Amino acid sequence: MPAQDADREAIIALIHRNRISVWTNDFETWATCFVHAPYVARWGYWKVGGIFFRRGWDELARRVHTGPKANHSYAYDTKVENLSLQIGDGMAWATFDQLYPGTIDGHVGPGLVREMRVFEKHDGAWKIAFLGFLDGNAGPPGAVMLWLDAAGQVLWQSPAAPEAIAQSDDVVLRGGRLRFRSAALDRKLQEALHWAAGVDDGYMSTHGARPILVEAGEGLPTRIYCVVVDAGTIVFQFGSTRLSEERLSFAAQVYGLSPAQQRLAALVAEGKSLNEIAAEMEITANTARTHLNRVFEKTGVRTQPALVRVLLCAVSPV
Repeated sequence: MPAQDADREAIIALIHRNRISVWTNDFETWATCFVHAPYVARWGYWKVGGIFFRRGWDELARRVHTGPKANHSYAYDTKVENLSLQIGDGMAWATFDQLYPGTIDGHVGPGLVREMRVFEKHDGAWKIAFLGFLDGNAGPPGAVMLWLDAAGQVLWQSPAAPEAIAQSDDVVLRGGRLRFRSAALDRKLQEALHWAAGVDDGYMSTHGARPILVEAGEGLPTRIYCVVVDAGTIVFQFGSTRLSEERLSFAAQVYGLSPAQQRLAALVAEGKSLNEIAAEMEITANTARTHLNRVFEKTGVRTQPALVRVLLCAVSPV
């Protein structure tokens, strides 16, 4: 076998061995995959934790013991696709996709992770000197979201999406394309998709979001949808409790909301009616309305839909 072919097989085996050892909690094998030097690095991004940077073998080794729970499906059923591997004299680098079966470590997404490796050859064996990844997962379990193209065609949907769409009075799939039943709301969706398609067309990646609110009247739940674009991917989201909690925590500080007012605002953001809010908070409807009026006073709005818009705009600058 030519040396180049042997190196290629060894590096591909190393890619798989590294992943398998992570998902089987086999630290001894995992340790053999890396260069043990101060310059070895692991960089990455995922939705839940953002960007991280680790440098040095000691730092990598310390953290692997707090890694993910063992998952043999992720270890052995994951596919490596679109591999580009360049091999030089004692050094090589690769870019590839790892397609995990289902979700990754409890987070919603199609299982697509963009990967990069830089390898060095030490004593005849290939080792990882740099590991980088971009995790395409998009949210917590149970999140309702769809990946769309610029025309609204569904490219992927979360496990919870089909049932949510089937029960929705607002959205529908027609010929594999997401539409709002209301012509006015559908125009907003098309405008948001057109906007999203043009967001990431420059040299540096950009992102953003546009909410679409369905106002159902006083005392009735306001339903929240959102078109999000991140690194060229367009995602349509049903209202996310986790997103609301993050923003509400910041909004409570900005507007001086008490714990009870913050909880009420959270329930409003989730689309609860005033009666549902009163039942969940175990208070009377009149008390719930008093809390709501005080939240209105502090935020400077007078309607529940307007309050939801304020909460959606409350984002920490960090």
